[in-house]
Amino acid sequence: MRDVELEWFGLKFQGAAHTKRGTAFQDFFADIMEAVHPGDFERVRAYGNKGDLKCDGFLRSQGIVFQVYAPRQMKEAPLLKKIRVDFDAAKTHWKNEMRGWTFVHNDFEGLPPDVVKKMEALQKNHGSLLIETWGCDRVQHTCLALPRAKLILMFGRPPARQDFEQLTFEPIAKVLTAIHGQAPQSLDTIEPVSALKLEANALGVTVADYLRLGRQREHLVQKYFEKHPNPSFGDEVAMVFRDEYLHLKADGLSPDDIFASLQDFAGGTTRGDVEHEAAVLAVMSYLFERCDIFEPPVEAAP
Repeated sequence: MRDVELEWFGLKFQGAAHTKRGTAFQDFFADIMEAVHPGDFERVRAYGNKGDLKCDGFLRSQGIVFQVYAPRQMKEAPLLKKIRVDFDAAKTHWKNEMRGWTFVHNDFEGLPPDVVKKMEALQKNHGSLLIETWGCDRVQHTCLALPRAKLILMFGRPPARQDFEQLTFEPIAKVLTAIHGQAPQSLDTIEPVSALKLEANALGVTVADYLRLGRQREHLVQKYFEKHPNPSFGDEVAMVFRDEYLHLKADGLSPDDIFASLQDFAGGTTRGDVEHEAAVLAVMSYLFERCDIFEPPVEAAP
């Protein structure tokens, strides 16, 4: 039996993991670890000229030092150098406490081969330490093992059918205004698309379910565009959203991961508000059906 709520939390995790960079991803990981290991995991911040002593988080009970990266921002050679420098410094600064060293990253496509070989060599040459690599799958598994109450604190409550039925104009207006505030990079015409688009993009069952729920309130999105004093407001929102889609597509994400990342993009900084989440999905459903976002269905030959 499908656990629809768990699938929702999985989408929210993927959206956050794929869009957060640098210290934002580091903080996201620390939030998860503090929730999973309350009183045991300690996030470490840079302090004065000592920095963070090459430790982004420490799990006391196991003596594990975590170093968190967003390696898609780095070329292979600098990444290899950073791993070597950070590991050697961690051994020096945490020699009395460290029983393991874990490299955490959010590169959904996997690490370059020489980086994998480097991690294997570290384990071989330091047999007394447990040296591991945690990618998005491992972090997601750790996160989704949390109790439902903690997942809701982190990602908000999954919207249900009744939330869409009760959705009003105001939260949709807030979402659209927030999206519009991010300037698009291009101004090409956005064309309507076929309703067969969902199948053409091989989007998962969870995404399909939420798009169908969001469709219940598409008319509110349309009404907001029609009543807006700026007649091009709807086109401008669609352009911003389409540009973000093209950026995510160029980054190599799967259709479901693109959807999750767009959901995070449209949601902004608001968390824990189910009305807001329902409004985001209503807007996404509207834009998915009518705009040049995701791939169009292939026309059948006559």
